[in-house]
Amino acid sequence: MRRLGSVQQKIPCVFLTEVKEEQSRKRESQQFQVVATENVNPIVLESNINSALATEKLDGTCCYVSMYKEQPYLWARLDRKPTKQARKRFKRHQCSYRSGKGFAWDVEEDFKTVPETWVPALRVEHQNGQPVPDEHGHIPGFKVYLSNAPNNPAPSCTTKFL
Repeated sequence: MRRLGSVQQKIPCVFLTEVKEEQSRKRESQQFQVVATENVNPIVLESNINSALATEKLDGTCCYVSMYKEQPYLWARLDRKPTKQARKRFKRHQCSYRSGKGFAWDVEEDFKTVPETWVPALRVEHQNGQPVPDEHGHIPGFKVYLSNAPNNPAPSCTTKFL
């Protein structure tokens, strides 16, 4: 998976963001907006943006091929998400502090179960042997696509290769 063009997580905004004291246009209960400024994010500058080529973003299923049981397998993107109760606690924290920073997650209790073949994406931070959720409260990861599993259709972009 470590190759040119490999994307395992969301990239940061090209521009720095700021919080405006205005009603959110997306969420009725949110009394502020997070908007992009005209200032370029220093993280972007570190990633050699001057040699970058802008491309069209295509939405679709994120997947990759990697070894599983000593065979190459298709892996489908599956983010581990918080339970309903944990998500509510996280949202309250975000509204109170205007950030997800400082929120204490219990990965074993606060997150929905995932298939035993699930693995966190590369570069997901770990603490005490557990993956750390991102600023959105998700743990990006992948699960093995098993073609014989019920209710598990192959991503449409890959069916011609299977």
